Amino acid sequence: MGTNSKTAHASYSITPSAPAAEPEPLEAEPPTEVPGPLPDEEISVAVDSPEELGAQPLTPIPDTPDVGKPFGEPILVGGTDLHASSATLVSYASAEGPRTVLHALVSEEAEDKLLDAIHVTKETAPVQVEQIVHGRLPVDEQHELADKIIAAAKSVNHHIKAGDLSVGNLPSTTEQKINDAKTAMDAVAKDVGDSPGPADSAMLAHYAAKLADVEAAAAAAKNVGHVNPYLHEGVATVTVTMPVLASDTGDHRVAGLLRDATRIKPTLDSETGQASWNGKARWENVEGKEYMINLGDGFQAVYRPYSVNSPKTTEFSLRGRLEIIAPAGEGHGPDVVKRLGQLNLANRPMTRAEGEYGYLAANVKAQNLAGKTEVQAAITTGDQLEEMTRQELFHERAHLAIGLDDAQLARFAKDIQLDAHTQALPTRVRVLREAVAKVTGHQTGDALAATAGYDPAPRRSGGWLTWNRFDVGNSMTKLTAAFKGKALVHATSATGLKAMLANGVLASTERRTLMGVSRGVGMSEDQDKFTGGASSVFLRVLGKPPSHGGPKLVWDQPERLLHRADYYGANADTYGAVNPAKAGEYASSTRDPFKIAKFAHAANEVMFGDGIDLLGAEGPSRILCDSKTQRDEIHAMFTAKGITHIAGKPIDDVLKA
Repeated sequence: MGTNSKTAHASYSITPSAPAAEPEPLEAEPPTEVPGPLPDEEISVAVDSPEELGAQPLTPIPDTPDVGKPFGEPILVGGTDLHASSATLVSYASAEGPRTVLHALVSEEAEDKLLDAIHVTKETAPVQVEQIVHGRLPVDEQHELADKIIAAAKSVNHHIKAGDLSVGNLPSTTEQKINDAKTAMDAVAKDVGDSPGPADSAMLAHYAAKLADVEAAAAAAKNVGHVNPYLHEGVATVTVTMPVLASDTGDHRVAGLLRDATRIKPTLDSETGQASWNGKARWENVEGKEYMINLGDGFQAVYRPYSVNSPKTTEFSLRGRLEIIAPAGEGHGPDVVKRLGQLNLANRPMTRAEGEYGYLAANVKAQNLAGKTEVQAAITTGDQLEEMTRQELFHERAHLAIGLDDAQLARFAKDIQLDAHTQALPTRVRVLREAVAKVTGHQTGDALAATAGYDPAPRRSGGWLTWNRFDVGNSMTKLTAAFKGKALVHATSATGLKAMLANGVLASTERRTLMGVSRGVGMSEDQDKFTGGASSVFLRVLGKPPSHGGPKLVWDQPERLLHRADYYGANADTYGAVNPAKAGEYASSTRDPFKIAKFAHAANEVMFGDGIDLLGAEGPSRILCDSKTQRDEIHAMFTAKGITHIAGKPIDDVLKA
């Protein structure tokens, strides 16, 4: 639907993948015209030497991201297997302890090797894993054992009070509830097996005694005493159901079960802003398919493959999305990143020496350079360099493979592949930079890197990372002139404005889902999932910036956002379409900021991947509230949080009634 009908809170990154119009070449300008980032905007790591600088991770991986922080902690992963080389770590609060989940978008080019890591199976089985538990055990909750015994007990007591349960006369409803409890008891006992862990053993004994009490009370027509669930505190070996491989296959791959697609279903506390998830709740009735993957040791993954999900019939914004889910407990941040390796994906933090590749790749897409012969040749050369590196590493390490079994050999080969991917990337950067320089009118890669607009440092924007466009950075004066007297605007509701500012981010539909924001916040969420617009937030170019009529977010200097490399726009209402299967249904889009500056259609839209940090350097110039009461309320909220400025302006100058 139209831009002004959307309300949003927080977002997840995805760059448009559909073809867009070729942008006009942007002419370079003097360095003095480039706005510098705020000191805390650029990702930085203190080091002692250039050598150390190159080896340092651009985004260190936290052991446990801030628990309950809804938009999580953005990280960069070495290589190009993930879209923009980025992922987000979220630690959801839960009764069992923090539940850390890695959220990422796998690049379509990396899918083949990911699928090679999966042995698709229809078999599932109970698997014992060690995890921290604060409450009922997973196998108890799965089979609802406590619930069914309690229901049977309540039925006995109810019918005794009603006078229709007596010795030898058991109402059919009570009998059925007791039988349901027995069935659940048998299923739990079967799942935990003949050698249950101490926690499972104690649980079985507890429920066996409670069920015997219920049966005895029913037979004697007596009231049943209180039935309480079995609760465990601390580390326990517990039983969960996961896809498994047959024991005699000798397969080194991970087991994956293809099922109907779902989305993670956390909850967001509107008062505290804390995101929670119990490790199981998921949105169903999602159009598409996904693999549930058993990574072992209580870790699992959920992946929605491009190859299985047709753009014509499934939710386009879900394709390629990956979750790696850790068991409950602290310290799993590095673990979920390492588990990417089990899926044949690069699994190391991106170093500064590698980071420039992500920057160049983002600019290739933003400036529509991928079809240029020189760029295509550079990418092919880079692939060949990686293959050469892989062969060199194999010859260096071949002696280490002696005596390894099949599974160990598979891990050995996988490690070489991942190491080659990482080691070849700095050289691939130089090759790609030379090609990009040539097609953008620069003599050499070094000449391009010396321009004022070239800045390969990622910037954090809310819970995600963004790259800048060097063509825009080198043409900022012209862009400012093109947008003179115009503004970018996002219209919302009073409730939506308060929620956005409480969380500090304007977010896409997909990102809101990960945060736990309830459905129905945007006016066209379902439609946007099929067009791909659900991965972005929507703004609109207005030739006459509004001075009243809130609630609205207003950027009076649009160039502060248009330096980013992840936006696109259409001079019509297109639901943010990037799905090529929908190309004939909507107007074409462009990534050219000068064409966007000319948008005049009443329903034009400009989409930004993931979302926008509303309280940092990208924050709006003005926040138009719908009343003085709302302005005062938001002002008080900012003051309580210690927020005095937004994008360098005092909040008194930003908040308008």
